[in-house]
Amino acid sequence: MTRLYALTGQMAELAAMADTDDEGLRQAIQDTMDGIKGEFEVKADSIVMLRRNIEGDIDAIDKEVDRLNELKRVKKNTVGQLSDFLRRNMEAADIKSIKRPLFTITLALSPEKVIVDDEKAIPDEFVSVATVIAPDKKSIAARLKEIREHNTAVRKRVEAGEDADHELLPEPFWAHLERGESSIRIK
Repeated sequence: MTRLYALTGQMAELAAMADTDDEGLRQAIQDTMDGIKGEFEVKADSIVMLRRNIEGDIDAIDKEVDRLNELKRVKKNTVGQLSDFLRRNMEAADIKSIKRPLFTITLALSPEKVIVDDEKAIPDEFVSVATVIAPDKKSIAARLKEIREHNTAVRKRVEAGEDADHELLPEPFWAHLERGESSIRIK
């Protein structure tokens, strides 16, 4: 079987040759292109089926990841509960340290932490202000599209012979529109 990229190359070569005055040659090229298109469609069908199989694997992996994350959460909770149980009992028995051959258990006081009771009453010297500056990409995109549409319309008028160069809007140097890769949709 021919590979998909080879079929694509053959289609491009035939499309380039199709611009001929010889009606018989043009029909032969079209018939060949129709045959290649059929092969191409079979390849595309196989690719979609493989893609669906892999998507099924991904779903199964996601479920396993969820199961393992839940198991991890349960184990972490158990470790926390065991540590808390030991801590409470050491505090109740007033035991500060336990020395064993493999490890030493020490009951350590936690550091003090500040609890703010009334945030509005804190003096200014104890308050920090954080300002976040972020570009508003939606409004930038809207403006860039307006400029592009306006300039396209002006360029068409200029090509038609009108003196409208002075109406072109400058395009910003600090931002531009860029399209990502195209995607495949399968329904």
